[in-house]
Amino acid sequence: MASELKAIAQGQDWSEIYDLANTYRQQEQWQSAAIALQQAIELRPNFFWSHHHLGDVFSKLQQWQAAAQAYSEAVKLDPQFFWSWHNLGDVLSKLQHWQSAAQAYSEAVKLDPQFFWSWHNLGDVFSRLQQWDRAIASYLQGIYLQPEHQLACQKLGIVFKQKGDLAQTIQDYRQLIQTPAPNSIFELLHNQPQRLIDLANNLLKQHQTYAAIVVHYLVLEIQPTNIDVLQSLSQLLKQQGTLEQAIAVNQQQLKHNTDSLLLKQPATNPQANQVKSISGRVLLQSNGQISPDQLNDLCQAVGWSSRTLSKLEKAIQGSFRHVAAWHVDQEQQQLIGFARAVSDGVYQATLLDIMVHPNFQGRGVGKTLVKTLTKQLHAAQITDIILLASPHVTDFYHQLGFIAQPNNLQWMLYSRTKLD
Repeated sequence: MASELKAIAQGQDWSEIYDLANTYRQQEQWQSAAIALQQAIELRPNFFWSHHHLGDVFSKLQQWQAAAQAYSEAVKLDPQFFWSWHNLGDVLSKLQHWQSAAQAYSEAVKLDPQFFWSWHNLGDVFSRLQQWDRAIASYLQGIYLQPEHQLACQKLGIVFKQKGDLAQTIQDYRQLIQTPAPNSIFELLHNQPQRLIDLANNLLKQHQTYAAIVVHYLVLEIQPTNIDVLQSLSQLLKQQGTLEQAIAVNQQQLKHNTDSLLLKQPATNPQANQVKSISGRVLLQSNGQISPDQLNDLCQAVGWSSRTLSKLEKAIQGSFRHVAAWHVDQEQQQLIGFARAVSDGVYQATLLDIMVHPNFQGRGVGKTLVKTLTKQLHAAQITDIILLASPHVTDFYHQLGFIAQPNNLQWMLYSRTKLD
């Protein structure tokens, strides 16, 4: 070997030196191969394969900086060779040059979008850069190629969690799947919803509940009447229990005594002709005495049908919580707002009979009724809160932290993690 290396050092025949370098590579004599390839490059610096193979050899020697330099020269000479870009991404990742690695892997997937590991590794790099959406898209591309790859599913779940607020993530990705960009992973998934269903199941196998919830919502954007997915999502949200843990922190800050809360009357809404300046004040009362007659009068005032008084009384008494808004002016008082919650007292609650007298709408009464009820339910450690809403009032409930379900399904889930 010593004589051969000496010949390499003194040799001027490029082809013999390059062939010898290949022999060393086949014999896994990496150091000798590196010397031979460097000599070949001195004699013929623009030969692509010498630079690419030198990058391979330095990678075997774990000399990452030298490998990166060799692959960089290779892609300059032939920017269309996929493996040089992919391998460059690998060694730059070893050097923790994350931004440069992302650029290299991005070039690789342009040249060969069917290679799983380029997408997977690109997801890793974007995760390092905390570019969560780009990491999610890259992992999704990889999983599309290898749906059963457990590590990729696990990493996807982790990145979804790192992205942050669940409600905002659901909203962002529902928009992406509704109108996917052409030739994007979301367009592929939109056209193949079974892929999303399979992904959700794989995420659950990896105990990635957070990401599975998001993917369930994506399926429902495409198949809004998929009963299996609806039932699965409902169960997941129940298991999540906290949706989110931050609610528990906010519970400590709640004020439990709201029996004498004075509501401020905002400026008159110019678009609501029926709203006029009204004297007196509006008070909120929690779990106070309400006669069935007063509540029935309010029902009829908002356009609901008259109710049997005896049943109304049972409904009030059977409520887990109820909140009433009263207009007090001198010696007179009138029930002008009402909302109640039924609950198992542990996990779930449903808001019902939310109404505000037409003369007092647009003054924040309804908003205060709903917020008061949700705070009281959180204080009781109940976080799975739903209500039924007609499409024309969904925007009102969005502002209070409820998430409209796909394609205007008339059920909504309260998921706000920060209370005003």
